[in-house]
Amino acid sequence: MSAAGQGLPVSPELFAALFLLVFPFFWLAIIALVANQGWRKVARAYPATSDPPYSARRWRFVSLNIGGSLRSPNYASSVQGWTSESGFWLRPFLLFRPFHPTIHVPWTGVESVERERRLVGERVRVKLAGEVPDLLFVGALGHALLERQRDKTGSAKGQ
Repeated sequence: MSAAGQGLPVSPELFAALFLLVFPFFWLAIIALVANQGWRKVARAYPATSDPPYSARRWRFVSLNIGGSLRSPNYASSVQGWTSESGFWLRPFLLFRPFHPTIHVPWTGVESVERERRLVGERVRVKLAGEVPDLLFVGALGHALLERQRDKTGSAKGQ
């Protein structure tokens, strides 16, 4: 049998070493590409200058879509969020954090919060001031933002 049909033999040790060298660069390239699809634009408009206060309510496993189109990046259960009196913060989990600076949106930066019903379930669309993509939340943090907006609007109507 000729050697041409067999390919080059690669030992498991060499394969593991090559994988460990190449995979981190591949991962970082993907994370950078995803970050450039919208997260960094929001982070430039709303940079976090500090960590969330200890008194802030923390939300784990937040699902977030930036932009709302089929091509928009979707952070399914991979973001942490915090809400406080000054606004809300967003930060991806550690494995997704490179190229994703923490976002802090003050409540004054929120133009509207609306519920959107879909064929399966619902999501909450948060429109921010400025030329930034909308943030679409599925789950508890989105509902908390919606309730806060309702409370704010309700108290404003009552005055």
